[in-house]
Amino acid sequence: MNAKLALTLTLSAALAACTTLGPNYQAPAANAPATYRAVAPTAGAELQRDWWRAFGDAQLNALEAQALQASPTLAAAAARVQRARAVFGATQADELPRVDVGASAGGLRTSAKATTTPVLNGRAITFEGESFGLQASLGWELDLWGRVKRQAEAAQAQLDASTLDAAAARVALTADVAAAYWQWRALADEAAALQRLRDSRAKAFQVAQTRFDAGASTTQDLERVRAELAAADADVADLPRRQALVLNQIAALTGQAAADLKLDATTRLPLPPAIRAGLPSELLQRRPDLAQSLAQLHAATAQVGIAEAAFYPSIKLTGSFGYSSEDLGSLVSAPARLYNIGPSVSLPLFEGGRNKANLASAKAQVDESLAAFRGRMLQALREVDDALAELQGRAVTMDAQNRTL
Repeated sequence: MNAKLALTLTLSAALAACTTLGPNYQAPAANAPATYRAVAPTAGAELQRDWWRAFGDAQLNALEAQALQASPTLAAAAARVQRARAVFGATQADELPRVDVGASAGGLRTSAKATTTPVLNGRAITFEGESFGLQASLGWELDLWGRVKRQAEAAQAQLDASTLDAAAARVALTADVAAAYWQWRALADEAAALQRLRDSRAKAFQVAQTRFDAGASTTQDLERVRAELAAADADVADLPRRQALVLNQIAALTGQAAADLKLDATTRLPLPPAIRAGLPSELLQRRPDLAQSLAQLHAATAQVGIAEAAFYPSIKLTGSFGYSSEDLGSLVSAPARLYNIGPSVSLPLFEGGRNKANLASAKAQVDESLAAFRGRMLQALREVDDALAELQGRAVTMDAQNRTL
């Protein structure tokens, strides 16, 4: 028995190290240009994880902290990470043998009237007694073609994708909070400017009315000034609505009721810090959404190996060892010992084209994931170029306005 068991285990270990089907993942070329279309700042600070702190605005810092704590979006992303981690743990368990232990106890009496009851010299032979058992069982799938290994690889890649998705959600949330806050501050400044414009046009209307009453101007001149004043009144009247919409957005992003949101527009905004734009080739390290696309591509690539392994035979090593006796006192003894061990082989002969369809689906998923990554990379490059163009355009506009003052 010992020789057979040793031979079985040695053969199993040798078979388990056979091969791993499917392509190995290789990160695709980013094909990023050497520089951006717009002139990018080469000097400045590097963006940190809590990037908004570089602006030195206490109100913004408080809003960001509130959003990170109360956002349902981030809570859902964190739950997805936990689920992916659990799935990865389950797939890792498939690489190890499974061992179960059981015990049994019962009584038994055979029927004297059954048709299967043996008869000797005209008398039915019956059996009555007790039975006790203690047994351990072993099950292990030999990973001949790397199916289990590819499953663990795919689960690890999905865990990476979920983690990066949570990081991307954090970036998006904090950016939305900052954009809404700065929009609200801009509306506060606009309110003062609109009120000054309205007061100026009210004075102009008084002058026009006086000139009209004195016969020094025409009705057309008076109506033109009246229309300008009415437009200024409309802009001032519409501003609270616009401010309320932005405040509602900030409240939703920070997980609180709009009525409880209190902001102060009288504090002076600090000058924005200089931020280094970096190179296009650095986007993969700077943007978690791009890294997430690569993780999803990795998971899809591993699925191809799983689909290919379905075409090949699977071998499982099963066995059990234990004791069985009619007497509990002699249960754990050499005469009561029992065991069985050996491999079982399963070879797919006819699947109705299912395996071919699954393989084609897995390969198509790889193509889709690769196309999604390239599309997201192009979108990222466009977003940076748009931001640089906007930054340069506003700088030129502010310079021109300063020259007119």
